[in-house]
Amino acid sequence: MKRDQMNERDSFFERTEQQVLFYLYENRDHTVSRAELRNGIMAAPVESTFESILTSLEIKKLIEFDSYGNVAIA
Repeated sequence: MKRDQMNERDSFFERTEQQVLFYLYENRDHTVSRAELRNGIMAAPVESTFESILTSLEIKKLIEFDSYGNVAIA
């Protein structure tokens, strides 16, 4: 993969992480499902990329999941 392609991919990943966090912060007053979150962000990542982004944010302890799989800002 070319360097420009890698930078573009990394940039997309980071922008999407920011959109996820912003959406969760703006909707912190109610439970947010994965489906709502995916539909609420401007990016349209494929499912595997979306799950990777959620995992990355969870590892960074910026989000958490409840027992039903709903997402919340930590």
